[in-house]
Amino acid sequence: MSACEIVLDDGGMNLLSSSMLRSIRAQLPSSGELLMLRSGRPHIFAAGADMAEMRAFGAAEAEEFARMGQELFAAIERLPMITVALIDGDCFGGALDLVLAFDLRFSTPRSRFAHPGGKLGIVTGFGGTSRWRQTIDRAAARRLFLGNERLTAAEALEVGLIDRVGESFDGELRRLESLDPATTRLMKELSAHAGRLSQRDLMLLAERLGALYR
Repeated sequence: MSACEIVLDDGGMNLLSSSMLRSIRAQLPSSGELLMLRSGRPHIFAAGADMAEMRAFGAAEAEEFARMGQELFAAIERLPMITVALIDGDCFGGALDLVLAFDLRFSTPRSRFAHPGGKLGIVTGFGGTSRWRQTIDRAAARRLFLGNERLTAAEALEVGLIDRVGESFDGELRRLESLDPATTRLMKELSAHAGRLSQRDLMLLAERLGALYR
């Protein structure tokens, strides 16, 4: 069994700067049973994109920054192992885009969730305005993106934005780490194609992937 842990810690609010995005990308594993993302700052998860850095962007730099985030989050979604975001504290803006790329999201009761781009006059370039479709319904998305609401952990759990609320998830993480990696990879591959293939095609794909991963 093996697990990989990526820790966010810039000494402050864990802003998703260009350097932070590059650091996360460099730490993504290629194998293993479990990937966990957490903050190294007590009760602070991540405050979103680095607005001070963004203000200095020209058009080319802004496009590159958006591309960097989109490619990172897509790479996380393609990982063969189970990925879990462990959230403790505010998870706003680009940080919410980031955790939506993970398979599971576990949160402490004190955490809050928001996407305040509408108040700031910006639209996220990281894909959060489309990635939510895999996780929450339109009503919840309107609360986050149009209403600029801050959801408590309990509210986020109710709308399906997160999967667990608690102070410790050691038991659940051990259970996830003990799952067979070949089966996990197969299930993730099938889930990625579930919305685009017929039931018959999915069954054929399952047979072929099952033979490949044995």
